[in-house]
Amino acid sequence: MPTTTRNAPTPTKAPQRNVSEVEKQLASIRKELSAKLQEHRAGVLIEREPDDEGAAASQSLNRHLTVSILERENDTLEEIDRALKRLRTGEYGICEICDQTIAEARLKALPWTRFCIQCADRI
Repeated sequence: MPTTTRNAPTPTKAPQRNVSEVEKQLASIRKELSAKLQEHRAGVLIEREPDDEGAAASQSLNRHLTVSILERENDTLEEIDRALKRLRTGEYGICEICDQTIAEARLKALPWTRFCIQCADRI
């Protein structure tokens, strides 16, 4: 009985963007986001005594929203760090799911993305 080997898709070449340009862009976004993150953290640490129940509810809602923003910003920082690592290893611009090139427009809009638009839609 003949054995068949399943051929995995051959990864395509990464987009021809200037690596140092992308690295500078990601570093700039990272720096800006880190500053925002520090600012939001400082806002969470400052506690004020609410005047009444309405103020307490508002303060609780604000704290919840700020924590959500902190989590999202922290996740984005982690994605940026991963993108910087992919730049160094030559894997930047290649979808982690299908191994195909991520469209240049998507990389410009979301430079830390790990997935092409088709795979991102599926997850």
